[in-house]
Amino acid sequence: MRNRVVKSARNKWIAMCMALCMVIVLGFGYAITMRWQSNLHTGTLNSSDYNGIESGALDILIIGSDTRQGANGDYGDENDRASAARSDVMMLLQISKDKKNVNVLSIPRDLIVTIPKCHGDDGVDYPEEENMINESLSHGGPGCTVATVSKLTGVQIDHFMLVDFNAVKALSNVVGGVEVCVDEAIDDPSSGLDIPAGTSSVQGEQALAFLRSRHGFGDGSDIGRIQAQQSFLASLLRKVKAEGTLSNPGKLINIANAVTENTTVDKDLANVSTLVSVGSTLSGVDLKNVVFATVPTEPWVQDANRLQVTKDADAVFKRLQDDKSLKVDPAEEAAAAPAAPAVTLDKSVAVTVTNASGVSGRAQAISSVVSNAGYENVTPMNGVELIAKSTVFYADGYEAEARDIAAKMNITNVLPLQGIAGVAVTVGTDFTEGEALPKQEAEIAGSASGQTADQVKCQHASIFG
Repeated sequence: MRNRVVKSARNKWIAMCMALCMVIVLGFGYAITMRWQSNLHTGTLNSSDYNGIESGALDILIIGSDTRQGANGDYGDENDRASAARSDVMMLLQISKDKKNVNVLSIPRDLIVTIPKCHGDDGVDYPEEENMINESLSHGGPGCTVATVSKLTGVQIDHFMLVDFNAVKALSNVVGGVEVCVDEAIDDPSSGLDIPAGTSSVQGEQALAFLRSRHGFGDGSDIGRIQAQQSFLASLLRKVKAEGTLSNPGKLINIANAVTENTTVDKDLANVSTLVSVGSTLSGVDLKNVVFATVPTEPWVQDANRLQVTKDADAVFKRLQDDKSLKVDPAEEAAAAPAAPAVTLDKSVAVTVTNASGVSGRAQAISSVVSNAGYENVTPMNGVELIAKSTVFYADGYEAEARDIAAKMNITNVLPLQGIAGVAVTVGTDFTEGEALPKQEAEIAGSASGQTADQVKCQHASIFG
């Protein structure tokens, strides 16, 4: 039986911190341990017949519930309070078998997936259906969300941790606030987030608002919110490690009480002794080996307001199944890849550059970059809709040219697209200035967006703000 990990709040490192916190504080007494154990609620780990592949790593699904019932009643109206909970945040945490790498994979709530047949904790049998992944929680509880994520990724999940709003507020208060950065002031009435441009410390309601805000970041989509959540967790982890929060008994007890009171876990994880054997694996992980990533997605073919996984997601899922870091060293990949045949580029190909960044002048600026690379037929255009991630699309026969153009600007998303003639460059909200995106020393598998925990990132405020 392999070790099981714990994770908290609406993002995974919060959960990891919680696990370690509880492990350390266990030394302060049997009574505290029993109090935590009695606080925890439990549910079925997996309520379907699908289990996935045993990776050899420790795989834990962290679910942030958007329930407005009970103490969360202030976050919505009467309809919200009467509705079933949905999984507002989903992150799959994986700690490698050798305990040297940690992957934290975010799954957008708007992703259309197959929710498998589930026998819920409410005793109801739910049929298989195609729907948004966050609806899986309403199919009888977190066990169906575990089954859905397992079916999506192909990974067998060992534990889950379902956490509601109050755990986030309590945690941010105990650590004295978390430092976040935005490039412009954000005032988002929907979430209550109200912070100035630059660096701020958020805690309590503002910390929760930062994690909940969907309209405050990027193009107002769930992808922008996920990127903000990842930067928040990375910042939290840096602070906890730098300030020695985990060695402060008073803070640890407060954290553990707050989190366990607002958490549901699978039955095996409810045994606090399990946390002891798991928590010790977290302390030695280097921040640069903690990778936050988002499942590669594209608009759903039936509704552009929903998402579906791209073929690049397979590379992400395969690394999780094989217990490998999602951080890929380009040099290692290049050495392992077969030599590409020499290709003569057609620089007379039609290239359109569409500005979907929300910043005026970007189509002209990037068109100049492409022209300076020798391409002769470049046309700048202004887009109607904003796109979060810059992408180079190509028609059949022009992949080499598309990858050449993308490489000039460090754009990692290069995709085929029917209905275009030549190459189409879309400048997203991640590329609002300069002639090239920052080049990472290590890339994330499947060209997924994300960061490592040692990276400090400033988030783009929503252009709708």
